[in-house]
Amino acid sequence: MRKMIIGATMVGLLISQQGFSQSTTSKQFTLKGSLTGTHVDSALLYYADAAGNYAHASQPILNNEFSISGNISHASSARIIFKNKGEVIPRMQMEDRMREFYIEPGTLQLTGDAADLKSLKLSGSATEAEFEQLEAKTAPIRAEMKPLEEAFMKEKDHEKAAALHDQFEPYQSRIKKVTYQFFTDHPNSYVTLDMMRYYVSSMSLDSIKAVYNSFNDDLKSSPEGKELAGKIKSIESGLPGSVAPLFSKTDINGKPLSLADFKGKYVILDFWASWCVPCRKSNPHMIELYKKYHDKGFDVVGIADDDGKTAVWNAAVTKDGVGIWHNVLRGLNFDMIMKHIENPNDLDEQYGIASIPTKILIDPSGKIIGRFGDSYGGTEEDMDKMLTSIFDK
Repeated sequence: MRKMIIGATMVGLLISQQGFSQSTTSKQFTLKGSLTGTHVDSALLYYADAAGNYAHASQPILNNEFSISGNISHASSARIIFKNKGEVIPRMQMEDRMREFYIEPGTLQLTGDAADLKSLKLSGSATEAEFEQLEAKTAPIRAEMKPLEEAFMKEKDHEKAAALHDQFEPYQSRIKKVTYQFFTDHPNSYVTLDMMRYYVSSMSLDSIKAVYNSFNDDLKSSPEGKELAGKIKSIESGLPGSVAPLFSKTDINGKPLSLADFKGKYVILDFWASWCVPCRKSNPHMIELYKKYHDKGFDVVGIADDDGKTAVWNAAVTKDGVGIWHNVLRGLNFDMIMKHIENPNDLDEQYGIASIPTKILIDPSGKIIGRFGDSYGGTEEDMDKMLTSIFDK
Protein backbone atom coordinates (compact mmCIF):
# COMPACT_ATOMS: atom_id res chain seq x y z
CA MET A 1 0.00 0.00 0.00
CA ARG A 2 1.41 3.34 -1.01
CA LYS A 3 1.06 6.11 1.53
CA MET A 4 -0.12 9.46 0.24
CA ILE A 5 1.28 12.76 1.37
CA ILE A 6 -1.71 14.85 2.71
CA GLY A 7 -1.13 18.05 4.62
CA ALA A 8 1.96 20.08 5.52
CA THR A 9 5.46 18.91 4.63
CA MET A 10 7.01 19.54 8.03
CA VAL A 11 7.99 16.62 10.28
CA GLY A 12 5.86 16.06 13.39
CA LEU A 13 7.16 17.62 16.56
CA LEU A 14 6.59 17.26 20.27
CA ILE A 15 5.20 19.29 23.09
CA SER A 16 4.34 18.32 26.65
CA GLN A 17 0.90 19.05 28.10
CA GLN A 18 2.41 21.69 30.36
CA GLY A 19 4.38 23.25 27.51
CA PHE A 20 1.31 23.40 25.30
CA SER A 21 -0.76 25.11 27.97
CA GLN A 22 1.96 27.72 28.43
CA SER A 23 2.14 28.32 24.68
CA THR A 24 -1.52 29.40 24.58
CA THR A 25 -0.79 32.30 26.95
CA SER A 26 2.70 33.33 25.78
CA LYS A 27 3.09 33.67 22.03
CA GLN A 28 6.43 35.37 21.48
CA PHE A 29 9.59 33.42 20.78
CA THR A 30 13.18 34.58 20.43
CA LEU A 31 15.73 32.33 18.81
CA LYS A 32 19.31 33.27 19.67
CA GLY A 33 22.09 31.66 17.70
CA SER A 34 25.71 31.22 18.75
CA LEU A 35 27.60 29.45 15.98
CA THR A 36 31.04 27.92 15.58
CA GLY A 37 33.05 26.80 12.58
CA THR A 38 32.80 28.32 9.10
CA HIS A 39 31.29 31.81 9.04
CA VAL A 40 28.04 32.38 7.15
CA ASP A 41 26.33 35.70 6.53
CA SER A 42 22.68 35.14 7.38
CA ALA A 43 20.11 32.84 8.96
CA LEU A 44 16.65 32.25 7.47
CA LEU A 45 13.90 30.76 9.64
CA TYR A 46 10.69 29.26 8.22
CA TYR A 47 7.76 28.56 10.57
CA ALA A 48 3.98 28.84 11.04
CA ASP A 49 3.05 32.11 12.75
CA ALA A 50 0.32 32.75 15.34
CA ALA A 51 -2.28 33.10 12.57
CA GLY A 52 -1.32 29.73 11.12
CA ASN A 53 0.33 31.26 8.06
CA TYR A 54 3.78 30.18 6.91
CA ALA A 55 6.28 32.90 7.69
CA HIS A 56 9.98 33.41 7.19
CA ALA A 57 12.45 35.72 8.89
CA SER A 58 16.01 36.55 7.90
CA GLN A 59 18.69 38.05 10.12
CA PRO A 60 22.39 38.78 9.50
CA ILE A 61 24.97 36.79 11.46
CA LEU A 62 27.47 39.09 13.17
CA ASN A 63 30.40 37.67 15.09
CA ASN A 64 28.80 34.25 14.67
CA GLU A 65 25.64 35.35 16.50
CA PHE A 66 22.09 36.20 15.47
CA SER A 67 18.64 36.72 17.00
CA ILE A 68 15.25 36.08 15.40
CA SER A 69 11.91 36.84 17.09
CA GLY A 70 8.32 36.18 16.11
CA ASN A 71 4.89 35.14 17.36
CA ILE A 72 3.43 31.63 17.41
CA SER A 73 0.27 30.26 19.00
CA HIS A 74 1.91 27.07 20.25
CA ALA A 75 4.91 24.85 19.63
CA SER A 76 5.66 24.78 15.93
CA SER A 77 7.87 23.05 13.42
CA ALA A 78 10.56 25.34 12.06
CA ARG A 79 13.34 25.07 9.50
CA ILE A 80 16.52 27.07 9.41
CA ILE A 81 18.87 27.72 6.47
CA PHE A 82 22.26 29.39 6.59
CA LYS A 83 23.60 31.16 3.53
CA ASN A 84 26.16 33.69 2.36
CA LYS A 85 25.51 37.04 0.73
CA GLY A 86 24.42 36.69 -2.88
CA GLU A 87 24.19 32.90 -2.66
CA VAL A 88 21.31 31.29 -4.53
CA ILE A 89 20.46 27.82 -3.26
CA PRO A 90 19.07 25.56 -6.03
CA ARG A 91 15.61 24.23 -5.23
CA MET A 92 16.84 20.64 -5.41
CA GLN A 93 19.37 21.37 -2.66
CA MET A 94 17.00 23.13 -0.27
CA GLU A 95 16.17 20.01 1.78
CA ASP A 96 19.86 19.22 2.29
CA ARG A 97 20.55 22.79 3.44
CA MET A 98 17.75 22.86 6.05
CA ARG A 99 17.72 21.78 9.68
CA GLU A 100 14.35 21.15 11.26
CA PHE A 101 13.40 21.46 14.92
CA TYR A 102 10.61 22.59 17.26
CA ILE A 103 10.35 26.14 18.46
CA GLU A 104 7.98 27.27 21.19
CA PRO A 105 7.23 30.55 23.01
CA GLY A 106 10.12 31.79 25.13
CA THR A 107 13.85 32.26 24.66
CA LEU A 108 15.61 29.53 22.71
CA GLN A 109 19.32 29.00 22.11
CA LEU A 110 20.78 27.41 18.97
CA THR A 111 24.41 26.32 19.03
CA GLY A 112 26.67 24.37 16.69
CA ASP A 113 28.45 24.55 13.36
CA ALA A 114 26.39 26.09 10.54
CA ALA A 115 28.33 23.95 8.06
CA ASP A 116 27.42 20.76 9.96
CA LEU A 117 23.66 20.83 10.45
CA LYS A 118 23.68 17.63 12.49
CA SER A 119 25.83 19.39 15.10
CA LEU A 120 23.16 22.01 15.80
CA LYS A 121 21.54 21.81 19.23
CA LEU A 122 18.41 23.69 20.30
CA SER A 123 17.96 24.33 24.01
CA GLY A 124 15.14 26.04 25.86
CA SER A 125 12.46 24.04 24.03
CA ALA A 126 10.87 21.25 26.06
CA THR A 127 9.12 20.25 22.85
CA GLU A 128 12.39 19.69 21.02
CA ALA A 129 13.81 17.73 23.96
CA GLU A 130 10.81 15.43 23.98
CA PHE A 131 11.05 14.96 20.23
CA GLU A 132 14.70 14.00 20.56
CA GLN A 133 13.79 11.38 23.16
CA LEU A 134 11.36 9.75 20.76
CA GLU A 135 13.88 9.99 17.92
CA ALA A 136 16.47 8.24 20.08
CA LYS A 137 14.11 5.27 20.47
CA THR A 138 13.53 4.93 16.72
CA ALA A 139 17.11 5.76 15.61
CA PRO A 140 18.46 2.17 15.96
CA ILE A 141 15.65 0.88 13.74
CA ARG A 142 16.27 3.61 11.16
CA ALA A 143 19.98 2.73 11.17
CA GLU A 144 19.13 -0.88 10.34
CA MET A 145 16.88 0.34 7.53
CA LYS A 146 19.43 2.76 6.03
CA PRO A 147 21.13 0.33 3.57
CA LEU A 148 17.72 -0.60 2.16
CA GLU A 149 16.76 3.06 1.95
CA GLU A 150 19.95 3.90 0.03
CA ALA A 151 19.32 1.04 -2.40
CA PHE A 152 15.74 2.24 -2.90
CA MET A 153 16.85 5.81 -3.63
CA LYS A 154 19.41 4.63 -6.21
CA GLU A 155 17.09 2.23 -8.02
CA LYS A 156 15.85 3.68 -11.32
CA ASP A 157 13.70 0.74 -12.40
CA HIS A 158 10.12 1.40 -11.25
CA GLU A 159 9.24 -2.23 -10.63
CA LYS A 160 12.46 -3.00 -8.74
CA ALA A 161 12.01 0.13 -6.65
CA ALA A 162 8.49 -1.02 -5.74
CA ALA A 163 9.86 -4.42 -4.66
CA LEU A 164 12.44 -2.69 -2.45
CA HIS A 165 9.74 -0.42 -1.04
CA ASP A 166 7.78 -3.45 0.15
CA GLN A 167 10.81 -4.51 2.23
CA PHE A 168 10.45 -1.41 4.41
CA GLU A 169 7.35 -2.83 6.10
CA PRO A 170 9.04 -4.81 8.95
CA TYR A 171 11.11 -1.77 9.93
CA GLN A 172 8.19 0.63 9.63
CA SER A 173 6.06 -1.67 11.77
CA ARG A 174 8.64 -1.51 14.55
CA ILE A 175 8.83 2.27 14.29
CA LYS A 176 5.04 2.47 14.38
CA LYS A 177 4.93 0.32 17.51
CA VAL A 178 7.29 2.70 19.32
CA THR A 179 5.38 5.74 18.08
CA TYR A 180 1.96 4.31 18.95
CA GLN A 181 3.22 3.61 22.46
CA PHE A 182 4.18 7.28 22.66
CA PHE A 183 0.64 8.22 21.62
CA THR A 184 -0.72 6.08 24.47
CA ASP A 185 1.74 7.35 27.05
CA HIS A 186 1.41 11.02 26.01
CA PRO A 187 -2.26 11.58 25.07
CA ASN A 188 -1.95 15.36 25.42
CA SER A 189 1.45 15.77 23.80
CA TYR A 190 1.56 18.01 20.77
CA VAL A 191 3.65 15.39 18.96
CA THR A 192 0.79 12.91 19.22
CA LEU A 193 -1.45 15.36 17.40
CA ASP A 194 1.16 16.52 14.91
CA MET A 195 2.36 13.03 14.00
CA MET A 196 -1.16 11.74 13.56
CA ARG A 197 -1.21 13.32 10.10
CA TYR A 198 1.45 10.81 9.06
CA TYR A 199 0.02 7.78 10.87
CA VAL A 200 -3.69 8.29 10.24
CA SER A 201 -3.54 6.22 7.04
CA SER A 202 -2.21 3.16 8.88
CA MET A 203 -4.60 3.22 11.84
CA SER A 204 -8.15 1.96 12.13
CA LEU A 205 -10.88 4.57 12.52
CA ASP A 206 -11.57 3.41 16.08
CA SER A 207 -7.90 3.92 16.98
CA ILE A 208 -7.85 7.36 15.40
CA LYS A 209 -10.95 8.36 17.35
CA ALA A 210 -9.48 7.01 20.58
CA VAL A 211 -6.38 9.17 20.15
CA TYR A 212 -8.41 12.25 19.23
CA ASN A 213 -10.85 11.82 22.11
CA SER A 214 -7.93 11.68 24.56
CA PHE A 215 -6.82 15.21 23.61
CA ASN A 216 -7.45 18.13 25.92
CA ASP A 217 -9.40 21.18 24.75
CA ASP A 218 -6.23 23.06 23.80
CA LEU A 219 -5.20 20.37 21.34
CA LYS A 220 -8.70 19.92 19.93
CA SER A 221 -9.12 23.66 19.32
CA SER A 222 -5.74 24.03 17.57
CA PRO A 223 -5.65 24.19 13.73
CA GLU A 224 -4.10 20.73 13.68
CA GLY A 225 -6.78 19.39 16.03
CA LYS A 226 -9.55 20.79 13.86
CA GLU A 227 -7.84 19.33 10.80
CA LEU A 228 -7.79 15.87 12.39
CA ALA A 229 -11.45 16.20 13.38
CA GLY A 230 -12.24 17.03 9.75
CA LYS A 231 -10.24 14.02 8.61
CA ILE A 232 -12.26 11.75 10.90
CA LYS A 233 -15.46 13.21 9.49
CA SER A 234 -14.33 12.65 5.89
CA ILE A 235 -13.31 9.04 6.64
CA GLU A 236 -16.75 8.38 8.12
CA SER A 237 -18.40 9.83 5.01
CA GLY A 238 -16.62 7.22 2.89
CA LEU A 239 -17.44 4.17 5.01
CA PRO A 240 -20.11 1.51 4.35
CA GLY A 241 -23.51 2.63 5.55
CA SER A 242 -22.99 6.26 4.49
CA VAL A 243 -24.63 7.89 1.51
CA ALA A 244 -21.90 8.46 -1.08
CA PRO A 245 -21.03 12.17 -1.38
CA LEU A 246 -22.19 13.42 -4.76
CA PHE A 247 -19.73 15.08 -7.13
CA SER A 248 -19.48 16.41 -10.67
CA LYS A 249 -16.29 16.37 -12.71
CA THR A 250 -15.01 16.69 -16.26
CA ASP A 251 -13.73 13.33 -17.41
CA ILE A 252 -10.57 12.44 -19.32
CA ASN A 253 -12.37 13.04 -22.62
CA GLY A 254 -13.58 16.51 -21.63
CA LYS A 255 -17.15 15.35 -20.99
CA PRO A 256 -19.18 16.10 -17.83
CA LEU A 257 -19.54 13.29 -15.32
CA SER A 258 -21.75 13.20 -12.23
CA LEU A 259 -22.03 10.46 -9.64
CA ALA A 260 -25.79 10.94 -9.80
CA ASP A 261 -25.67 9.57 -13.35
CA PHE A 262 -24.89 6.11 -11.94
CA LYS A 263 -28.03 5.79 -9.83
CA GLY A 264 -29.55 2.37 -10.41
CA LYS A 265 -26.12 0.74 -10.92
CA TYR A 266 -23.43 -0.70 -8.74
CA VAL A 267 -20.34 1.46 -9.18
CA ILE A 268 -16.81 1.25 -7.83
CA LEU A 269 -14.82 4.43 -7.24
CA ASP A 270 -11.24 3.32 -7.88
CA PHE A 271 -8.78 5.74 -6.23
CA TRP A 272 -5.38 5.30 -7.90
CA ALA A 273 -2.45 7.13 -9.53
CA SER A 274 -0.11 6.63 -12.48
CA TRP A 275 2.87 6.56 -10.08
CA CYS A 276 1.33 3.96 -7.72
CA VAL A 277 2.72 0.52 -8.60
CA PRO A 278 0.17 -1.47 -6.52
CA CYS A 279 -2.61 0.51 -8.20
CA ARG A 280 -1.32 -0.29 -11.66
CA LYS A 281 -0.89 -3.96 -10.77
CA SER A 282 -4.55 -4.18 -9.75
CA ASN A 283 -5.81 -2.83 -13.09
CA PRO A 284 -5.81 -6.16 -15.00
CA HIS A 285 -8.03 -7.71 -12.33
CA MET A 286 -10.34 -4.68 -12.34
CA ILE A 287 -10.63 -5.01 -16.12
CA GLU A 288 -11.68 -8.65 -15.66
CA LEU A 289 -14.35 -7.64 -13.14
CA TYR A 290 -15.60 -4.83 -15.36
CA LYS A 291 -15.96 -7.11 -18.39
CA LYS A 292 -17.61 -9.81 -16.28
CA TYR A 293 -20.22 -7.64 -14.58
CA HIS A 294 -20.67 -4.52 -16.74
CA ASP A 295 -23.65 -5.90 -18.64
CA LYS A 296 -25.27 -6.79 -15.31
CA GLY A 297 -25.33 -3.18 -14.10
CA PHE A 298 -21.76 -2.65 -12.87
CA ASP A 299 -19.54 0.36 -13.62
CA VAL A 300 -16.22 1.86 -12.57
CA VAL A 301 -15.01 5.44 -12.12
CA GLY A 302 -11.24 5.78 -11.89
CA ILE A 303 -10.22 8.73 -9.70
CA ALA A 304 -6.56 9.55 -10.28
CA ASP A 305 -4.16 11.40 -8.02
CA ASP A 306 -2.46 12.95 -11.05
CA ASP A 307 -3.64 16.56 -10.95
CA GLY A 308 -1.15 18.71 -12.82
CA LYS A 309 0.21 15.67 -14.70
CA THR A 310 -2.49 15.11 -17.28
CA ALA A 311 -0.10 13.82 -19.96
CA VAL A 312 1.24 11.13 -17.61
CA TRP A 313 -2.31 10.30 -16.51
CA ASN A 314 -3.51 9.93 -20.10
CA ALA A 315 -0.54 7.72 -20.95
CA ALA A 316 -1.20 5.44 -17.96
CA VAL A 317 -4.90 5.11 -18.82
CA THR A 318 -4.01 4.18 -22.39
CA LYS A 319 -1.20 1.77 -21.48
CA ASP A 320 -3.24 -0.07 -18.83
CA GLY A 321 -6.37 -0.20 -20.98
CA VAL A 322 -8.58 1.35 -18.30
CA GLY A 323 -10.12 3.82 -20.72
CA ILE A 324 -12.97 1.32 -21.02
CA TRP A 325 -14.49 2.93 -17.95
CA HIS A 326 -14.82 6.52 -16.74
CA ASN A 327 -11.75 8.45 -15.55
CA VAL A 328 -11.47 11.74 -13.66
CA LEU A 329 -8.89 13.54 -11.51
CA ARG A 330 -9.28 13.84 -7.73
CA GLY A 331 -9.12 17.69 -7.72
CA LEU A 332 -5.98 18.19 -5.62
CA ASN A 333 -5.05 21.77 -4.69
CA PHE A 334 -1.76 22.03 -2.78
CA ASP A 335 -2.27 25.70 -1.86
CA MET A 336 -5.53 24.88 -0.08
CA ILE A 337 -3.90 21.95 1.73
CA MET A 338 -1.00 24.07 2.96
CA LYS A 339 -3.45 26.73 4.21
CA HIS A 340 -5.66 24.09 5.91
CA ILE A 341 -8.61 25.13 3.72
CA GLU A 342 -11.26 22.53 2.95
CA ASN A 343 -11.46 21.75 -0.75
CA PRO A 344 -14.97 20.61 -1.78
CA ASN A 345 -13.62 19.58 -5.19
CA ASP A 346 -11.04 17.15 -3.79
CA LEU A 347 -12.62 13.69 -3.93
CA ASP A 348 -9.92 12.26 -1.66
CA GLU A 349 -11.06 14.69 1.03
CA GLN A 350 -14.73 13.94 0.43
CA TYR A 351 -14.21 10.19 0.82
CA GLY A 352 -11.44 10.26 3.46
CA ILE A 353 -8.79 8.71 1.20
CA ALA A 354 -5.41 8.58 2.95
CA SER A 355 -3.72 5.82 0.94
CA ILE A 356 -4.07 4.19 -2.44
CA PRO A 357 -5.19 1.95 -3.96
CA THR A 358 -8.60 2.28 -2.31
CA LYS A 359 -11.84 1.13 -3.88
CA ILE A 360 -15.33 2.15 -2.73
CA LEU A 361 -18.42 0.19 -3.81
CA ILE A 362 -21.72 2.06 -4.09
CA ASP A 363 -25.11 0.36 -4.51
CA PRO A 364 -27.92 1.42 -6.89
CA SER A 365 -29.49 3.65 -4.22
CA GLY A 366 -26.28 5.65 -3.79
CA LYS A 367 -25.24 4.09 -0.48
CA ILE A 368 -21.69 2.90 0.19
CA ILE A 369 -21.70 -0.85 0.84
CA GLY A 370 -18.00 -1.66 0.68
CA ARG A 371 -14.53 -0.15 1.07
CA PHE A 372 -11.41 -2.06 0.12
CA GLY A 373 -7.63 -1.66 0.08
CA ASP A 374 -6.86 0.73 2.95
CA SER A 375 -6.78 0.44 6.73
CA TYR A 376 -10.43 1.52 7.05
CA GLY A 377 -11.91 -1.35 5.06
CA GLY A 378 -11.44 -4.86 3.72
CA THR A 379 -9.17 -6.45 1.16
CA GLU A 380 -9.61 -6.81 -2.58
CA GLU A 381 -10.46 -10.46 -1.93
CA ASP A 382 -13.37 -9.18 0.18
CA MET A 383 -14.37 -7.01 -2.77
CA ASP A 384 -14.41 -10.02 -5.10
CA LYS A 385 -16.58 -11.98 -2.67
CA MET A 386 -19.05 -9.10 -2.37
CA LEU A 387 -19.35 -8.70 -6.15
CA THR A 388 -19.84 -12.45 -6.49
CA SER A 389 -22.63 -12.37 -3.89
CA ILE A 390 -24.31 -9.54 -5.80
CA PHE A 391 -24.02 -10.69 -9.40
CA ASP A 392 -23.39 -14.45 -9.36
CA LYS A 393 -26.59 -15.53 -7.69
